[in-house]
Amino acid sequence: MSDDQNFRKNFYKKVGFRTFDEKHAIETLLKDKPLDIDKLRLYCLRCPVSAKYRVYLWKVVLGVIPASQDSHEFVMKNRQEQYDLLKSSLEVMRRIHCDTPVVEVFLKMFLIEEGLLPFHDSGLCDQHSCYMSIAQLVSQMAESNIEAYWITNKFYRMFSRSMKDVLPTLPEKVKTLLKKEDTDCKLWNHLAKHELWQILPLKRWFSTCFAAVLPEIPFERVVDKVLGGSVMILVYVAVSLLITLKRPLLTMASREDMIQYLTQVPEDTGDILVNNAIDLWEKQGHHMTKSDSPGPINRSPS
Repeated sequence: MSDDQNFRKNFYKKVGFRTFDEKHAIETLLKDKPLDIDKLRLYCLRCPVSAKYRVYLWKVVLGVIPASQDSHEFVMKNRQEQYDLLKSSLEVMRRIHCDTPVVEVFLKMFLIEEGLLPFHDSGLCDQHSCYMSIAQLVSQMAESNIEAYWITNKFYRMFSRSMKDVLPTLPEKVKTLLKKEDTDCKLWNHLAKHELWQILPLKRWFSTCFAAVLPEIPFERVVDKVLGGSVMILVYVAVSLLITLKRPLLTMASREDMIQYLTQVPEDTGDILVNNAIDLWEKQGHHMTKSDSPGPINRSPS
């Protein structure tokens, strides 16, 4: 039996299961009344999340719907009413039209809620590009615009507030980890030679959980771990991105070409680099503790 299987077996015993069948485990957790949010977060942190349950898990962990299943219908009805009210307000103000992209509608609704909607739209989407990137991918996975809006809002608020103090510490962690993983130092020296660290968009990558870089499914897998309680997964994804694309990067002499290449990750490469990132993250034991991440609670990475 592999170390990974042994870990999962021990984890399930801890939460009261005698099997490490992941499907059975999540189905059992979802039968709890009320739902145990801490156990669901732990599941997201330590186990692969099936696409079948992902949207529901995110809604519960983020507080889009409460732990009490009896209140789900009532709460979602209220969410629908609030969504409709915000959207109709924008229509009355002529700030959106029938052809306005849905993520732009989401952004303006969000800004109304925050009391931050400006009088003019000039540069608005560029100023809030992190929100737009997250909303774009969430809208692709959610079953409805209402779900997508509330998941995006809850995640963006939680993540941006939790990351406020943590974000500045992450670039140095990327450098430290890359030095360790780039065993022949060729990539490290290449990046240093071309002064790529000065323009590498690490802050944007972290602020969006790589939504502006990764395809939909790899992005979702990264967010699973963040919602589970690990901000350090972002450091491992950044390093995995650089290592996975090492060979082509070494052939490039232009900083601009390298940045452009790093922001156009195809789906198959996205799967590979996120697999590698999670493997390395697990080997370092970050799936064993929630202390490296804010999650819904403000914590600092270890």
